[in-house]
Amino acid sequence: MTATEAPSADGPSHILPRGQGVVWFGASGFVNAFGTGFFYPFALLFFTELSGLPLSTVGVVLTIAALAVLPGLPTVGRLIDRFGPRRVLIVSALLRAGCFVGFVATRGIVPLALFNIVFALGNRAEQAAIPSLAVELAGEGQSARWLALSRVVFNAGVGSGALVAGLLVVDSRSGFTVLGVANAVSFVLTAVLYVKLSARGTTARTRASAAAGAVRGSPWRNTPFLRVAGANAVLWTSTLVVETALPVFVLHELALPTWTVGVLFVINTSLLTLLQLPVSRFLERFRPGPVLALGGCTFAVLYVTVAELGSASRSVRLVALLVAMAVYTLGEMAVSQAGLVMLTSLPPQPELGGYMAFNQLFVGVGAALAPLLAASLLDSRPALLWWTLTVLSVLAGLLIPRLPRHATPEPGGTPSS
Repeated sequence: MTATEAPSADGPSHILPRGQGVVWFGASGFVNAFGTGFFYPFALLFFTELSGLPLSTVGVVLTIAALAVLPGLPTVGRLIDRFGPRRVLIVSALLRAGCFVGFVATRGIVPLALFNIVFALGNRAEQAAIPSLAVELAGEGQSARWLALSRVVFNAGVGSGALVAGLLVVDSRSGFTVLGVANAVSFVLTAVLYVKLSARGTTARTRASAAAGAVRGSPWRNTPFLRVAGANAVLWTSTLVVETALPVFVLHELALPTWTVGVLFVINTSLLTLLQLPVSRFLERFRPGPVLALGGCTFAVLYVTVAELGSASRSVRLVALLVAMAVYTLGEMAVSQAGLVMLTSLPPQPELGGYMAFNQLFVGVGAALAPLLAASLLDSRPALLWWTLTVLSVLAGLLIPRLPRHATPEPGGTPSS
């Protein structure tokens, strides 16, 4: 990477994003993520208890629902571009609130499937609209920091929600009913907070990006965007595999104490929450393409460490895992920030919502495949799982340096001419 002057002239002390609505944007993102974190650890138990269906059936329904919404994402993108991301986020939050009311009030496989399809669609719409809203609200030279703030409040909200849920949720039908009602309330509050936001319209940065020759037309014809979306999806999938497989491998293959898993994910969540903004501020001086590539290759530090620890002593295993997780987390910060900057900078800005929804097709397929990859290899050849992730992460990183220079955003997120 070649360092250049940071895009803004406000000095290194200004880490937080500036602009009208930043407090409401952060608050809405935090409340939305808090509800997700509050629900996520108990999702399977929640659906099993309230639907009256076996766990295996619930798993199949959730997988089908996650895949069923993918063909509808291009329509979501067009809605974002036509009506604006804020309106889509409001509707998405209210739909998900209604789904939780439905989960609590109904039983059986048909209501479970229907409400989960709507819920999954709302989740994908939210993930496509949030980056578009951040870019729309950000002032000149501020979009990277608004995108970083969206990641900070997401990680802080999910972590806080999971912690509170672990302390308060009771493993019973009445306990899960309270969980469902609480999530419905959280999404209604999220919608109210989105109402407080007002769009700033097209910024000077947006106009400069369009003037720089961004490829117009369908997302699948934009080769630079496809490469970034593909690489980003592979790296995102690998992080989902880590969340699923690492606890099992640490406990069953490395024979480490149960608390090890908690410590590893506390390190990950804490660093993501505390360091994402300053790290993103530092990375603004570099081209996001090489940052994304290097961040992806950094994932391999954790994967190789986990694969090679079998013969080490218990103390060495523990220390090596803690260090590797810290390095992996720094790479995760780089990947999430550089990926968002590139994904929001490469498309024609009037079509940004459509492109971000198209990106969710990649993300959705990865999210569906992650549990399958983790479960199949953990059952047969556990060490091979980590070597597979190593190869995939390195290959994903290698996709990015092959982009032509004119398609790579300059530091600050604007494609070079």
